[in-house]
Amino acid sequence: MTAGAAYSHVVVIGGGITGLAAAWEATLCGARVTVLEASGRCGGKLCTEVVDGLVVEHGPDAFVSYRPAALALIREVGLGDEVVEVRPGRSVSLRVGGRFHPLPEGMGMVVPTRLGPFVRTPILTWPQKLRAALDLVLPRRLGALDVTIGSFLRARLGDGVVERFADPMVGGIYGASVDELSLDAVLPVLRDHERSHRSLLLASWAQGRVRRTARGPQSPFRSLRQGLGSLPDRLVEALTESGVTIEVDAAALAVTLNADGTTSVALAGGRTLTADAVIFAAGAHPTAAALADHCPEAAAALREIRHASTTVVTLAWDLTAFAAMPTTQGWLDAGPAPVTGVTVTSTKWPGRAPRDRVLVRAFVPDKIGPLASQPDGVLLDEVIRYAAAHLGATAPPVFTRMTRWTGVMPKYGVGHLDRVRAVEDGLAAYPSWEVAGAALRGVGIPDCIADGRRAARQVCDRLGITATQALPEPAHHHQTARNSTEQHDPASPPQGAHAS
Repeated sequence: MTAGAAYSHVVVIGGGITGLAAAWEATLCGARVTVLEASGRCGGKLCTEVVDGLVVEHGPDAFVSYRPAALALIREVGLGDEVVEVRPGRSVSLRVGGRFHPLPEGMGMVVPTRLGPFVRTPILTWPQKLRAALDLVLPRRLGALDVTIGSFLRARLGDGVVERFADPMVGGIYGASVDELSLDAVLPVLRDHERSHRSLLLASWAQGRVRRTARGPQSPFRSLRQGLGSLPDRLVEALTESGVTIEVDAAALAVTLNADGTTSVALAGGRTLTADAVIFAAGAHPTAAALADHCPEAAAALREIRHASTTVVTLAWDLTAFAAMPTTQGWLDAGPAPVTGVTVTSTKWPGRAPRDRVLVRAFVPDKIGPLASQPDGVLLDEVIRYAAAHLGATAPPVFTRMTRWTGVMPKYGVGHLDRVRAVEDGLAAYPSWEVAGAALRGVGIPDCIADGRRAARQVCDRLGITATQALPEPAHHHQTARNSTEQHDPASPPQGAHAS
């Protein structure tokens, strides 16, 4: 590290996983770090409750291993031995027209990687399959402008693929319809596929053949033995041991660039901190409010990012409520239902519930309609009726939890990458300020971790601090979503694990 680096003070606004990852990176670089979290706890949407042997995830329950940032951080903080894999023999279904059907083998989020299973699946009607096959002869459709995923896929593959595959799977991640989401921000690989192969099906089949020759583990999804909330808990512990100051119930209201290049951070209650650099990791709208006076263009772009809401309902039954232990790990609903998906957590993950309990999660995003905004009792009763009916429970659940995440899941609408560039351009005159988090460059846990660490490296480089150890590089900033042929976990829809 350079002389004087230890005196450089980096303030991280936001104690979610993005902010904690940024603080970890800045600490490794040798900075003095303060984390400010407006709520009463750090961790953001990574929130786990352990009660009576039940490991209850109030937010996401998994991350993908093919994006290395999450596993790298987990190992660095000493939780490598806590990583668990999805139980083998996965059974995940799509509910269509009131009937459950297994996902066809090799089905990506929107395009099949294998022809045979796609032809045989009853999820699509024969007219829908024939309409999808038109993609094989259609010319290229995309111009230079961004479009919605839904409009592009409907033009190439028809309504059936959109409504029965793309919308349940992609929409489950963002809590939004594919008719709202940007192709270039969420699934840029589809543009690449059309450019290189003309046909999405031909491109996906070619990619599938390559992947089958290098087959890895059955599932890329991972979690932690005591829940994903144990990651921010361990980060807080490790950061505190390293001398980082972590303040909760500490809302940052405004920032001011001083004549000497430092930044004053005004806190609720009248206190002010002085920082050499600031990382904004508190979500789009709080960051926009803090930047409004100095970076109006960046603030305006952040305010344009719309957010979805979702409710996670957790239920547990005694095993005696079932004729036999449920074997499914969950399902997605492609059609009218009070939920978009259900995870049977006790079947999916090892150690999530005692052997005599069945633990279940259901997801009710606002795109469901009026039910999502009903009072807790009404929504809970409806979800219990639905889950019990389809799982075969003959008695009421013995445990319930409901967590409402209001306005926290960024929706990457058409033109999202232009908004990201507007934020970056607006901050160009303020090299000691960086914005990171799910609102801009990816909603998954690895995306948020990678972006937090990127932001910390940027400001530390500008402060002249040299990292004390080699660290993994994050993915390309704007490659925000999975490839169309990469696996998505239907039994774990919400992935909005971001800082705020």
